[in-house]
Amino acid sequence: MRVLYVTTGFVYPLTAGQLRHYHLIRELGARHEITLASLVDPGFDRSHLRAIAPFVEHVEVFGSEDRSSLPQRMQRKLGGLVPGVAGGAPREMRAALRSLAAGDFDVLVVAGRRVAPIVRGLPVPIVADLCDAAGARILAGLRHRNVHVLSDLIEYLQSRGVERWLARRASSVVFASERDRRLVLGDRTDRAVIVPNGVDLDAWTRSMPRLGDAVVFFGNMSYPPNDDAAVHLVREVLALVRGSHPAAELHIVGTDPSDRLLAAGRAPGVTVTGYVDDVAPYLERAAVMAAPLRFASGIQNEILQALAMEVPVVASSVAAEGIRVPGADPPITIADGAAAVAAAVSAQLAAARLDPAPHRAGREYVVEHFDWSASAAVLERALVDAVAGSGAPSPR
Repeated sequence: MRVLYVTTGFVYPLTAGQLRHYHLIRELGARHEITLASLVDPGFDRSHLRAIAPFVEHVEVFGSEDRSSLPQRMQRKLGGLVPGVAGGAPREMRAALRSLAAGDFDVLVVAGRRVAPIVRGLPVPIVADLCDAAGARILAGLRHRNVHVLSDLIEYLQSRGVERWLARRASSVVFASERDRRLVLGDRTDRAVIVPNGVDLDAWTRSMPRLGDAVVFFGNMSYPPNDDAAVHLVREVLALVRGSHPAAELHIVGTDPSDRLLAAGRAPGVTVTGYVDDVAPYLERAAVMAAPLRFASGIQNEILQALAMEVPVVASSVAAEGIRVPGADPPITIADGAAAVAAAVSAQLAAARLDPAPHRAGREYVVEHFDWSASAAVLERALVDAVAGSGAPSPR
């Protein structure tokens, strides 16, 4: 098939949320001709183009507006509420996509809500990868965030509008988990496809034969659920943990920590790293990965990566729901609320001192249920069905 794959944000580096599309394109590119078009933020590093080049026929990137100030972000979100408006995205991307779509593509993959308005009217069958229930996540986050409330409400309305349009227009709507399908579509299952994320097991393999003694939480800290969880860990959980483990250390690892997280990170025993080249050494030194997310959607890749590194995980029920699969519960400790999280983390610190053996059940769970090849095969079937349903000849 000739596939036009349109993403919000570039698919590299893999520390960002676009790793899903990097791996799916890498798998699909072995059998199909992929043209990638990505909306990127100012400052995009064009050297990243080399990472995806072996797997695609062609790639184009289009710079979006500077979103550094609140008025600019509000303007973009207000634009996204108007049907047919690209929400601040450049006009040249819309024109380029119309030109590309005229080049006899079999199917269009829309990956990201910001690019959905740009592809309106393209004469190509659509498979929409919503991945997560962003609208539901934003609405839940309003209970825990007291900043940018109006901006978040506008983003919620925009996300729900895009979700409804794609649910009507797309041949298939793709989600990363059953939880996200349910939050977006309710009881509807027609045309819904579950394509879980996977884990690069070669990259996420531990080299040390023993667990460490630290508590770690990692991820992109510009993602609101991660920022909220990290601040919650520092301000409300760690003090309780240090009541029974006075020397306990907490490492918050990940790019773009907020000012409030940096301020909280000045507490004793806390390290906020910001961006690091490699998260694996922090997981090697950990006794437990704590992920007390109070609102979330999609799959928490960081939990899967910690499990692949054989690190025990304490996670909230909302975080755990994203990695649950039919017929199998994830081998993690589920705890909600500061007291319960602190008790579970303290218990794991004590257990690691008595027996520092890695948590092999976690890696076995990931190996069995989160494989990129298997996920790409599900997406591939959705693409084939979209082409067949459009009346075009079905590819082999």
